[in-house]
Amino acid sequence: MYGIINLIHSDPLFYALNNKIEIKRDTAFNILGMIEKDELDAGMVSLVQFLNSDLKLIETANIHTLSNTMSTLLISRNKHIENNIEIAVTSLTATTSFYLSLILNKMGIKYELIKSKYTDAQHLLNNNDYALVIGDDALLAYKSNYNIIFDIGYEFSRLFNLMPVYAVTASKRDFDHKIIDNAIAESKNYVEKSIIKTRQRLKKRF
Repeated sequence: MYGIINLIHSDPLFYALNNKIEIKRDTAFNILGMIEKDELDAGMVSLVQFLNSDLKLIETANIHTLSNTMSTLLISRNKHIENNIEIAVTSLTATTSFYLSLILNKMGIKYELIKSKYTDAQHLLNNNDYALVIGDDALLAYKSNYNIIFDIGYEFSRLFNLMPVYAVTASKRDFDHKIIDNAIAESKNYVEKSIIKTRQRLKKRF
């Protein structure tokens, strides 16, 4: 059984793998726990969690970006970046908050990350002027009136000239990943077909 992070950017791989291997969709944190308990053969876990574990790296599916991530954002209600700031951070992220820390340190900005049980922008910004949102909640922020201060992936790439990796495939033992590799190629076709269908719908609507 293979674990996939339950965010929208995992959909192409999920649909490509459907009916080919048993799949479990969950948070990266829960997937890590299930691998360690032998409830999953392998799965995608956050980079920071992987580095702090004894799991083996499986060289197959991962989550990374070359420029804009779009799903990792530092936002506020109406403020721009300042010094001495407090940032509400969902407890679901370890890797993105790590990249954010590197960025703010590089920019010379003093900060404190405040862990929260919430994931959405509205709740994260209830008691703090700034928030780190990831995944589907970050994509929803584009439809709101929140001030998007910067994209974590883009800023990290710009400041460090490196490609940020957010999640990797890990296992306790050797794992035959041919099915995953083939599904990655198929998932690209799924994305291309989805783009074509979306364009056709937009033409009909407008």
